[in-house]
Amino acid sequence: MKRLLIIAFVSIAITSFCQKPPLKFGDVSAEEINMTSYSSDSSASAVVLCDYGSSTISYNQSDNWFKLGFERITRIKILTKDGYQHADFEVLLYHSSSAKEKLTGLKVVTYNLENGKIVETKMKSDGVFEEKYDQNIDLIKFTAPNVKEGSVVEVSYKITSDFLHYFRDWEFQSTIPVVWSEYRAAIPEYFNYEKFMQGYITPYVNESKEMPKSILITSKERSEGRVTQTSFQTDKIDYKEINHRWVSKDVPAFRSEPYMTSSQDYISKINFELAYYKFPNQPIKNVMGTWADLNKSFLESENFGGAVKGSGFLKKITEEVTADANTPKDKVTKIYNFVSNNIEWDGTSRKFLNDDNLKNALDKKKGSSSHINLMLVSMLQKAGLTAHPVLLSTRSNGFVRENFALSSQFNYVIALVIIDGNRILLDATDRLLPIGVLPERCLNGRGYVIAQDNPGWIELSAPKSKVISAAELTLNKNGEFEGKLKITSNGYSARRFRYAYLSKGEEDYMKNFEPAKTLAITSKEFINLKDINESFEELYDFTWEEDNSTGNTLFISPILHLQESVNPFKLEKRDYPVDFGSAFDKVYTLKLQLPENYEFDEVPESKVISLPGNAGRFIYNTQVTGNTLSLTSMLNINKGMFTQDEYPVLREFYNIIVAKQAEQVVLKKK
Repeated sequence: MKRLLIIAFVSIAITSFCQKPPLKFGDVSAEEINMTSYSSDSSASAVVLCDYGSSTISYNQSDNWFKLGFERITRIKILTKDGYQHADFEVLLYHSSSAKEKLTGLKVVTYNLENGKIVETKMKSDGVFEEKYDQNIDLIKFTAPNVKEGSVVEVSYKITSDFLHYFRDWEFQSTIPVVWSEYRAAIPEYFNYEKFMQGYITPYVNESKEMPKSILITSKERSEGRVTQTSFQTDKIDYKEINHRWVSKDVPAFRSEPYMTSSQDYISKINFELAYYKFPNQPIKNVMGTWADLNKSFLESENFGGAVKGSGFLKKITEEVTADANTPKDKVTKIYNFVSNNIEWDGTSRKFLNDDNLKNALDKKKGSSSHINLMLVSMLQKAGLTAHPVLLSTRSNGFVRENFALSSQFNYVIALVIIDGNRILLDATDRLLPIGVLPERCLNGRGYVIAQDNPGWIELSAPKSKVISAAELTLNKNGEFEGKLKITSNGYSARRFRYAYLSKGEEDYMKNFEPAKTLAITSKEFINLKDINESFEELYDFTWEEDNSTGNTLFISPILHLQESVNPFKLEKRDYPVDFGSAFDKVYTLKLQLPENYEFDEVPESKVISLPGNAGRFIYNTQVTGNTLSLTSMLNINKGMFTQDEYPVLREFYNIIVAKQAEQVVLKKK
């Protein structure tokens, strides 16, 4: 007897929570059309009136497996021209070599009030564009038609997917206010998803209910003999479907603050990761892999480990580049300089090569971060050095959850080389940074080393950045100032100044040089502009006619507009950490010489303040000796990140600095 099983899912339960969706497509009200502003945020350029999504896992009999269905309806009110950008939409579709997600039922309609009537404008089919986002994701882009101030835009679509591990996440918050955001998920008890709710908005609704469902298993039996007989037997197996419902309402717009990483790290949303599934009388099937699994997959990928190990054309190039290198360090320097100088970064962050290869990038002399840094690793290895690629997530891409081995968390690759036991991180995409200094975009926690032996985590550290400004100022008998200013910078500060000068030119650089807005620069010199291994120096001679005087009294701002003029931390309370990226120092010294017919009437008092745990320090010191004033202002920030709990103290620390550096020196004519 042969027994064939035919399985069908029969819905016994009613829809999730017996509730209708919060909106119906096309049911736009006169109130929504006539809305001219949003009372909770008068500055809003647009408002999400309602955003509704639903994900359901259901059995597909023809495939004998499950499918994931996702449906979304969103309605947005456009209030001003600045809000037009919120009529642009993107949908990401996942695909593998054998299957792809399908977008169906796309409807995009714009509603406008014309002559007292609501007029609809539907998007045409040729308004949809598709482009490749990365190796496994396509990007669908479309824009609502005929958008004006006052328009209401509606979008609706469905996605069917074979990829249960690619469960749709949901964002409750946006860069514009959201009146109502609701997400539902119906998941059979056989599938276990880890769910991560993040952000600082408490859900208005957060509930789950078990609903009864059934599976009908039809057994088909055939007897083997002279006469073949077929009989059917149907059994019903009950199971539970867990229905989740999350709602947020009256959600304020998410606004980025100074010194923070990606908004995706803090915006209110929920993420899903399929951990495992288990059916009755069967063992657990783990879906979420380990870091060892991820390491192996990258090593074996033709667009990653295969490209590093292969690319035979690089062997001869490496031999030529390192021909006169005497030490491993010399080899690293020569290879790094070759890659940096011969392939210009195209501005794209990638961890895979996609469909391109290293030779094409070298021929074109342009490529992504993966082209540049995988070539760097390959050449270092071919030179006999111990080198590995390192995966990371850039600051704009968000933090990595280290307890989940997911390649989707990474969007960038750099190189690691080990010399005499010292581990050196390299990124050849930025020609304005010296060897061993990562671009600031890479300073985001830890990276993961992909290696045959001893893969694992590595800290993405950065050297301390420093700017030293030294001024000499002399007041002549006629009440006119003459002076010299020397600014010495290194690390990321030097990189920023070099980039500002080289990318825009000297004229534009000087327009944005704060002291030049009040000082009359008579001569200037820039030293080590292109020598990135040395400090960048700026030398200025200037005259200064201070017009802030009363009779025989002069009032001067002694820091020459190089001070912290404004506290960057405006909010009294901040929900997100302050992430400077790296520690830094700012030092300013002044030597002010007066003629015999002038004297110091008032000089700011010295002051020293410190942050708890030696996290930062500010020293302001003044000393008058005869007709000479010596002033030192020194700001030390000794760590890159401050938590939201530390924020109030940091904010007050900056308030004190701004106030102190704004104090004036008063000079009086004898």
